[in-house]
Amino acid sequence: MTDPDLVKEYVHQMLIETQGLHRLVNDLMELARLQNTDFPIENAPLNLQDVLMDALRSAERLAQAKSISIEKPSKAIAVAFQGDYARLKQMLLIVLDNAVKFSPPKTTLRVDMNEHSITIRDEGCGIPKEDLPFIFDRFHKSRTEENRQGSGLGLAIARGIAERHGIRIAIDSREKRGTTVRFQWGQLVSSENETV
Repeated sequence: MTDPDLVKEYVHQMLIETQGLHRLVNDLMELARLQNTDFPIENAPLNLQDVLMDALRSAERLAQAKSISIEKPSKAIAVAFQGDYARLKQMLLIVLDNAVKFSPPKTTLRVDMNEHSITIRDEGCGIPKEDLPFIFDRFHKSRTEENRQGSGLGLAIARGIAERHGIRIAIDSREKRGTTVRFQWGQLVSSENETV
């Protein structure tokens, strides 16, 4: 191949494919570590609201690109918790990233928090009812333009982090009406869509 433009195009495509494989390998390694109960995670005292606000600051940068606004919790709530700050932030960011990814521009994400839960609501396309039982399965992902770069492991990783911290994840979603994800801890909360 001698055409410089064609060479440049092929090199660019190889870079994109390599980056995708890199993400996939990292996600698989992360999932394997979380599922290995012998693999230690940090267990330090922390304030869950600090973790949430840190994750929201990161999510705002993603949301700005689509002119999506984020409504934060209206009052400060100090929630003492034992866990791994970085992994809990990662868990929240996975869901916030999905909320931004699947929401139309100029919509709003609403985030609420109380002593026992964090709730993230979007105004996105929603999840088809038949897909709901499988959304935390490895490699399960929607075949949409928004999700073309996804590995299908993000929500499985989020669930793994939640399980290691005694957190339950509940999902409520309706097509064209948005999705609500609720993280619950400290008490048993039953839900027909409970996934952990």
